[in-house]
Amino acid sequence: MSLRLTRFYRLQLRSWRAMSASPSTGSISSSSSSFFSVKRTFEATENANNPMETKVRRHQSHLPDDHALSMDSGSANNTKDDERGGPKTLEQLQLRILSKDEHFVVLNKGPDERMDGAFDVTLEKALARDFPQVEKFRWIHQLDFATSGVLVVGANKEATATGCRLFREKQVQKEYLAVVQGHLPFNPADSVDTAGVPAKACTFSKLGLLIQDMEEMERLRNQQRGSRAHQKMPGYPRGARHGPNLFTMEQARLLRESQGDSRGEVRGTSNGAGTRELTPAELAFTKMTWHDLTKEEKDAYTEKAKADKQRFLKELSEFLSQEKVRLARKRKYESLDREDSEEPVAYIFDAPIIEPHRSTGVFRMLVGTEADAAAKQSTTICFVLGHAMYEGEPVTKVLLRPLNGRRHQLRLHMAHHGFPIAGDVTYGSQEDEAPRMMLHAWRIWLRGRPADQVYG
Repeated sequence: MSLRLTRFYRLQLRSWRAMSASPSTGSISSSSSSFFSVKRTFEATENANNPMETKVRRHQSHLPDDHALSMDSGSANNTKDDERGGPKTLEQLQLRILSKDEHFVVLNKGPDERMDGAFDVTLEKALARDFPQVEKFRWIHQLDFATSGVLVVGANKEATATGCRLFREKQVQKEYLAVVQGHLPFNPADSVDTAGVPAKACTFSKLGLLIQDMEEMERLRNQQRGSRAHQKMPGYPRGARHGPNLFTMEQARLLRESQGDSRGEVRGTSNGAGTRELTPAELAFTKMTWHDLTKEEKDAYTEKAKADKQRFLKELSEFLSQEKVRLARKRKYESLDREDSEEPVAYIFDAPIIEPHRSTGVFRMLVGTEADAAAKQSTTICFVLGHAMYEGEPVTKVLLRPLNGRRHQLRLHMAHHGFPIAGDVTYGSQEDEAPRMMLHAWRIWLRGRPADQVYG
C-alpha cells in the first residue's frame, strides 16, 4: 500500500499556538491563562485541604455509562472491526506512555483498542498490569474504539475530578488528524454538502470570534434562556410558566373579566360595560391558594406547564437559530478583513446531532435540525491539509477541531458533508478496505486555573 502526496499545504496555525514555552519550568502559557500540553509532565489537583466527599463518578457526568464506553466503536455491530489489527491478547497490548506522574497517565492509544468493558483485552486491564501501585485508574475523557491518539487518564480521585471539571467547563481544546475519502476542496466556497447546501466557512483570523459566538450560543441553549439583551428583543419567546403560575394567571384572568379589563379596558372608565359577574364557583376559585387544590387539579396544571415548557424550548431554539444567522451576517466569518491578504479558510460543520436513546438499540448518531428539541448543537472546524491518492482512490488529509464533545461528532460531520473518514465502516462504506479508521487524536490542552497547575 502506498500513499502518494500530490499537493500538501502546511498551515501555520499561529493563533492556536499563541503560547510561549518556559525553558525553566517546561510549562506552556499564553498571556491570559496557563495551558499544559499532554507532551509534558504536569500536575493538576484540587486543594489538598478540601478532600472530596463524593464518589468520583459524579464528576464523570460528561461521559457515557460503562456499557457505552465498552461499546463506543460499534465493534459489536461491525464484524469488519474484528478483522482489523487490534491486539488479541493482553500481552500484545503494550501501552505507549506520553507522560506520567502521580496524578495522570497520558497514553498514545492505538487503533482498535478498547478502553474497558467485559473483554479480555482492554486499556483498563493493561493499566492495572503496568501500574499495580495505583489503586484505580479513572477516565477523564474517551476515544472511540477505532480512534487512536492522546488519552488522559486520572490516577487518583482528585486529579480525575479536576480533569473532568475542565471538560465540563469547556476548558479543553482538542485537535485531530484524519484522512477522508475523496478530494475535499481547499476552499470551502467550492464545496457543497450531501444535500447540495454550500459549505460554511471562516477565515483563520476570525476563528476566535466564531468560537466565542458558538460557545455563547451553546451556553444559552444549555441554560434554556437567552441573554439579557436577547430578552429585550421583540422576537424573544415568552418564558415558560410553572403550574402555580398558570393557576395564578387563571385567577387573574377571571378578576380582570369581572372588572372589565379582559380586552384592555381601563378600570373605572367603562361604566360597567364589558364586565361580567362571576359565578359562585368562579368567585370561590379566585380566593383559593395553590395548596387548596386537589391532587388531580394540581396534576392538570402540571401537565399544562409541561406543554408550555416544550413550547418555550421550541421557540427559544428557533430564536437562537435566527440569532446565529444574524451573527454570521454581521461578523462575515468567511470574509477577509483586507482584500489583498491571504490566509487559510476553514470549513465550519455545524449540523446538530441526535443521539438515539440506548433503549432503541440504535448505535449510529443522526443529523437533526435546529428546530429538533432532541438535537444538540455541534460545531467542527476543518482545515484541508493536502490531497493524495491511496490505493488508486483520492483522499484528503484534514485537521479537525471539535468545539463540542458529541459522540461520533467528527465522523458524522465528515460523512454528512460527503467525505467520510477512511476506514469508518459505521458512517462510510461497508466495503472500505482501509486497515483502520484514519482518525487520530493529535493534541489536547487542558486549561486550568493557577491553583490547579504545578509545573515540573
